[in-house]
Amino acid sequence: MRRGAVLALVVVAAACGGPAAPAPEAATLVAGAIAAMQAVTSAHFEMTHQGAPVIVQGLAFDSAVGNYAAPDAAEAVLRMQAGDLTVQLGTVSVGDRTWITNPITGRWEGLRAGTGFNPAVLFDAALGWVALLRDLDEVALVAAGGPTHHLSGQVPAERVEAITAGLAAGQAVPIDIWLDAATGHIVRLEFSTVAEAGRSDWVIVMSDFGAPVTIEAPEGG
Repeated sequence: MRRGAVLALVVVAAACGGPAAPAPEAATLVAGAIAAMQAVTSAHFEMTHQGAPVIVQGLAFDSAVGNYAAPDAAEAVLRMQAGDLTVQLGTVSVGDRTWITNPITGRWEGLRAGTGFNPAVLFDAALGWVALLRDLDEVALVAAGGPTHHLSGQVPAERVEAITAGLAAGQAVPIDIWLDAATGHIVRLEFSTVAEAGRSDWVIVMSDFGAPVTIEAPEGG
């Protein structure tokens, strides 16, 4: 009887696959993410905002969908609000130059360096994702396993302006980061900022790493 019980336990243990693999260390995951994001040649991104108005070119920012191409080019379509009216603007950044479409004429207009929405900054080696990961404080593993690993941490003030492409002022904020378990790429971030107008909630999603992307300065810009 006892021997049968022991055999039954062995069979159950084997069916369950034995002891579970230990969860990865948060520091190890961050190191892998730094290496993965350093090697990014292109990516698709979506940034959404809810809460207090964030003004760009006189319009309230709602969302941006676009692409990045190394080393310093990005394009996006911005969804903006003018009262009850929804407006879509195109923007292109190449090097230190940025263009945006005029909401009335639809024509491309050049902006001064360092102004406007420049999503290429998100991927900049000195200011973007790699710098964010290196400066992340209080990093903790929230959940591991499956297609992504979920981390939490604290972003220092000097990195917030970069990860919002210049839309939010510098401030230290808590952040949640999801990393692709297979590649280490950042695939999702969630965080909130506070300004004089109130709280803003941000979500950034990235995908299609390494897909072919060509971004050029707009004609007539």
